Amino acid sequence: MIEKSIEESIVLSIFDLSNQLKKIGDEVYQKVGLTTQQWLILLHLSSNPNLPFFKREKHVKSLMASELAESLNVSRANITNLLSVLLDKNLIKQYEDENDRRKKRLKLTKKGIDLVNKTQPSRLAVINFLIEGFNEDEKKTFLKFLETCMDKIINEDEKIKSFHKLLLV
Repeated sequence: MIEKSIEESIVLSIFDLSNQLKKIGDEVYQKVGLTTQQWLILLHLSSNPNLPFFKREKHVKSLMASELAESLNVSRANITNLLSVLLDKNLIKQYEDENDRRKKRLKLTKKGIDLVNKTQPSRLAVINFLIEGFNEDEKKTFLKFLETCMDKIINEDEKIKSFHKLLLV
């Protein structure tokens, strides 16, 4: 049977934490008529410097749908549906890239900016609650661990896919 290991416990705890955070996010953002994924799009378009995407990808221009799909790890069709809702709610707007009119960039509307600002205090309260009790070194170590894991997943995608072949035994 399966043996207890710290390594597997860490990864499964991250899965559990992720599911719990999504559940909390869904409950909170449902109150303003959004899903967690739609909310994450607003955070991306607000250029939140705490998003891992902006650490990996340097941006001076507003994001395009394809970049959001990549960051959120969703299909192009899925991102199109998510963006349609945000466009209909007048939280974001789409405009032509100044150098290439075929490209469409996205930005927050005034209503979108106001919503991000309005919900920021409660978002920070949850974050601070989760992190309270950790000293600065522990926070930095934990963040470094998460970043290292993400780097491995992103940069070693083919190697990770090769592990899936083990299931076909």
